[in-house]
Amino acid sequence: MSGWQFNTIVNLQSGFAFTPLLGFNQSRDGDTGMPDRPNMAPGRTLKDVYLRTPEHWVDAKAFALPMAGTYGSVGRNVLTGPSLKTVDLSLFKTTKVTEQVTLQFRAEAFNVLNRANFGIPGLVMLTAVGAPGAVTTTADPANSAGLISTTATYSRQIQMGLKLSW
Repeated sequence: MSGWQFNTIVNLQSGFAFTPLLGFNQSRDGDTGMPDRPNMAPGRTLKDVYLRTPEHWVDAKAFALPMAGTYGSVGRNVLTGPSLKTVDLSLFKTTKVTEQVTLQFRAEAFNVLNRANFGIPGLVMLTAVGAPGAVTTTADPANSAGLISTTATYSRQIQMGLKLSW
């Protein structure tokens, strides 16, 4: 059984941190490049906002609009996205063809378990209700709030090859 090599890589990661945001500048500080953050809705905590489905990773109704001219109380990177788990395998068989020439058969499989590893959910939790530029006093949950529309890894990939070394 000489010449065989089996390799595995297991990757286990907790989810990436992310910050819930408002879809408009409620603080009125004029900085549109750095979106404002919401408040927590009364009676809600960061621990009970998770719904953990791709359609609604977090509950946008757990967040509330801060008063106009103020900053929201929710901190930066206080929420966590989905975890990431992958298993990669490879099997090699090296055969000596001549004294100086070897042939290696390689079979490699990535994300062997074909696990869906979801990306970061939609960050904008609340969008303004009313005319653009008006003083906003109400907001509704954004359509993309907590929605996961991407994957962080590919589906299962299998490749085979031959490697000739001399």
